[in-house]
Amino acid sequence: MAGVALPVPEAVVVRMSTRWWVSAAFALLAAIAPATHAAAQPPTAPPGSETPATAATDAAPAVATEASAPLAPAVDYGGDRAAAYRAFREHFAARRFADALPAAQQVVDITEQKFGKDALELATPLINLGTIRYRLADFSGAALQYQRALKIVETREGGFSRGIIQPLLGLGVAYAAAGDYDASARSLRRAVDVSRKLDGLFNPQQLELVEPLVASYVALGQFSDAEREQQYAVRLAEAAYGKNDPRLLPTLEHSASWLEKAGQYVSARQAYARALDIARRAGGKDDLRMVTPLRGIARMYRMEYLHGPGLVEQDEPVPSPQGGASVYSGPTPGSSPTTTVLNSAGEDALELALKALDAHPEEAVALRGDTLVDLGDWYMIAGRTREAMREYQEAWMALSVPGAAGTAVLGAPAQLIYRPPSSSRRNPTVDPEEYAEHFVEVELTVTPEGRAKNVTIVSQDVTEATGKATVASIRRSRYRPRFIDGEPVATTGVRHRQVIYVRS
Repeated sequence: MAGVALPVPEAVVVRMSTRWWVSAAFALLAAIAPATHAAAQPPTAPPGSETPATAATDAAPAVATEASAPLAPAVDYGGDRAAAYRAFREHFAARRFADALPAAQQVVDITEQKFGKDALELATPLINLGTIRYRLADFSGAALQYQRALKIVETREGGFSRGIIQPLLGLGVAYAAAGDYDASARSLRRAVDVSRKLDGLFNPQQLELVEPLVASYVALGQFSDAEREQQYAVRLAEAAYGKNDPRLLPTLEHSASWLEKAGQYVSARQAYARALDIARRAGGKDDLRMVTPLRGIARMYRMEYLHGPGLVEQDEPVPSPQGGASVYSGPTPGSSPTTTVLNSAGEDALELALKALDAHPEEAVALRGDTLVDLGDWYMIAGRTREAMREYQEAWMALSVPGAAGTAVLGAPAQLIYRPPSSSRRNPTVDPEEYAEHFVEVELTVTPEGRAKNVTIVSQDVTEATGKATVASIRRSRYRPRFIDGEPVATTGVRHRQVIYVRS
């Protein structure tokens, strides 16, 4: 038999003994939020037992043509469809996608020879072939297979068949990976509509469709549509699992990430805090599921400090780990653009995350280095440079061990604090078309301490005063420096391009 379509895989050392520990660990949640995980990424679908394996590759690959997908030496299975399918599954499970491609193609060819080119039995092999092409960054080739599977199912079973959902999902993520978010949203929207028509408005199977749909809406700038679907996803998961079930965590974290991208930092922190509470109740104070929400909470405090609290959509109570609740009563939209103090609860959240990681040294190796970088960034923003360098150096060691992500994150300077000149901002109440876009491009050196030196204008099309204001802003910025062999070094030739809006 041809088998079933494969599930969609997701596109995501001990702490030093001298590290201090917060004795009343979860008391920090009283401070987390007075209430009390950027440019849009190509959407990916979460795992599902009947879903094509179409998640994004580890690094965003360039779009390849169908003919350019890498091919391994083909094995002739002599018309044995079961043998070809077993080989495909074996290679796929081992992530040998180039080796899996010829086997997947042979399953398609043998099935077509046996049943005909329009047979319903061909749909699943086509979905699997599309999956492999997607994993090889051949997004156009993947889309061709999903389109063919979709047409077969539509012809044989009709336009509202359950069988069209998986090829539509595959098309949605393939289009998104190729940058065609409009086509992605149309495919995913149709899949959601069919799922709701067949299985009810609150069927949990549609979660794998809603989340990539939200990402496509974000990429298109359709934020009201994205927010509507994201709120629906949370209600959907609550209806399926209950409000305190750990299975709710991925959806809550997706929701928090969406709020973060939308600049709603207080609401995002509330969502992360709720996820933290569920993870702690389910697994105890050192549960690894706490790490993502704790890092998110710290990141939201950083964003509030740098950019202001953002919009607050609602003032609903958010549970604390002690079981109580507190209600947001902080700044409203239009208040001061930045807070004056970097809230220390964010630092405590990162320490709690590292404490949980310490309890699981083998399972947590990939996360530990990234969390140490977060803490180093926190100290750098707080002006505690010596402590920041200690964390970065420890992060370098953690990222260098087998199984970790590697030290690329520390291989180039990263801007942490930058408040651009006032001329770079537009009045949100004015039509954007009333502004002309100009620029200032500067070159600078980032010192080993993360400061900007030798700032010079490379090119500009603005007034001399505006150029000087941009240079002054860059000089006040702070960076995470570049590291070589675990030591911070100066980096010359760093470029920064500042867009300047001039009202026409």
